[in-house]
Amino acid sequence: MLMQRYAEVLSIAAVVCCLAASGARAQSLSTEAERIQLLRAQIRTAEEQHQGAAEAGGLWLRLANRYQDQFDVAEAEDAFARSLHLLRGTGMQTEYADALAGLGSVYLVTGRLSEAKNSLRKSLAIYQTLSDRVHAAQLHNTIALVLLSERRYRESEAESSEALRDLQSLASPDVREVVAAYLTHSYAVCYQGRCTAALDDANRAMAVVQARLPAESLEMAAVRLVRGFDQWRAGSPEEGEHAIREALRIARELKDLPRPALVNAQLGMLRHTQRC
Repeated sequence: MLMQRYAEVLSIAAVVCCLAASGARAQSLSTEAERIQLLRAQIRTAEEQHQGAAEAGGLWLRLANRYQDQFDVAEAEDAFARSLHLLRGTGMQTEYADALAGLGSVYLVTGRLSEAKNSLRKSLAIYQTLSDRVHAAQLHNTIALVLLSERRYRESEAESSEALRDLQSLASPDVREVVAAYLTHSYAVCYQGRCTAALDDANRAMAVVQARLPAESLEMAAVRLVRGFDQWRAGSPEEGEHAIREALRIARELKDLPRPALVNAQLGMLRHTQRC
């Protein structure tokens, strides 16, 4: 039972860390299907009219992001790869970096960690050149998640610290990105045995959620899960169990929980848990 709960803690928090920065939102399946079909029609028209690589690459990138929002990993990977091929050498640096980041996220979800790091670091380098701290923060945190999966906790701590520094330098950082960075940093620190310090991160994330997000949200569930995990590892199992039970209650009652992403994250993080 304890291992099962431990796996649930990691899986649901992983969803938040992977999806919070993207601001994934629920859409009706029919609406999303129509938008995807429209983009595919535009791509066909661009190909038939022999339009430039930059325009076609941009359309494939938009389609890839749509598929990623719907958690269609296979279609997203194909569309990101096509976008990268077309955008390479066009001078559209932001779009090219976005496609690299999207492909890196797909690799992370599917467990191809080395490929994920390669794509994400290339994307990060471009955004740093562009002095884009918003995207740099997202990438630092996603790289930290890859390192966390590889059990390279000290490096994960360093990357998530960079994410927090970039976010704190912004006038109005995205709240969900801040929460995600605190959660990743908390895991990295606790896995190194400093679970009291990790609790400080979880408490900071809790303060942000309480001030800016709904009490019955996926982010709140994840924060309570991480805090319970930290409490359990810090030697307070009763407090940890209570926090975990409350977090799972919130998660189970959420109507718009992204189930496909949850399953993918749970499979990947469960494999990681079993190695720990």
